[in-house]
Amino acid sequence: MAHIIHSGAHGVLEIDIADDAAIPEPSQELLDRALAGWKRFIGEAEEPHDD
Repeated sequence: MAHIIHSGAHGVLEIDIADDAAIPEPSQELLDRALAGWKRFIGEAEEPHDD
């Protein structure tokens, strides 16, 4: 059994996952939305700022 522990400033998250558990892959729609958001983020980060 795989054991994942994520520790952060707000607490600890522990998840037990069976070795044979099927982990679903993200849908194409989700991947497309993530890519669009990433491109928007990069575009905004590259724009010059008037400080």
